[in-house]
Amino acid sequence: MNRTSFRRLSAVLTLALLLPLAACDDSDPAGPDLVDVEAVAGTYLMTDLQFDPQGTLPNQELLDALGTTDVELILTLNRSAQIVYRDPVSDLVVTLPGNFQSTVDGIRLQWNSGSNFRDLLLSSSMEFEFDSSAGTLRFDDAAPNGVPRARLIALVPAFEEEQLLDPTPGRLQVTFTRDD
Repeated sequence: MNRTSFRRLSAVLTLALLLPLAACDDSDPAGPDLVDVEAVAGTYLMTDLQFDPQGTLPNQELLDALGTTDVELILTLNRSAQIVYRDPVSDLVVTLPGNFQSTVDGIRLQWNSGSNFRDLLLSSSMEFEFDSSAGTLRFDDAAPNGVPRARLIALVPAFEEEQLLDPTPGRLQVTFTRDD
């Protein structure tokens, strides 16, 4: 076998080995399918807020403890997000500005750093699963930044004597249900 024949055979064998590997590459050049912004845009009401501190303390349903029942999440087509609610202490309307991005399973909500998102036990960035048939956005995972100890104690006075970290780690459940 001369050099030219050897090079050709080598190139054919290399190509024969690489083609099956290329066919197994499941990366999509267009990227994964993201939730459609038009499908998720709208007005939602907070229908569930629970926190389970890590340790021996029981899970706490906190929506009633907030003292306000109408916590609205508004998502717009230009990817703006806003929570609006009436603060039960001051009786003032509170607005929390932010934005959102589509993900494969739902959206990632991001709140502006100067807003009081932590008053609702939210973290600055959270990923919510979108269920189009139920019309819900749901977060059920470890609180990304924990929750503020002082706010948790204000909502659950029974925790006042507990030795909790600040922020307090634990599992947070938040559900927003479509209202429009």
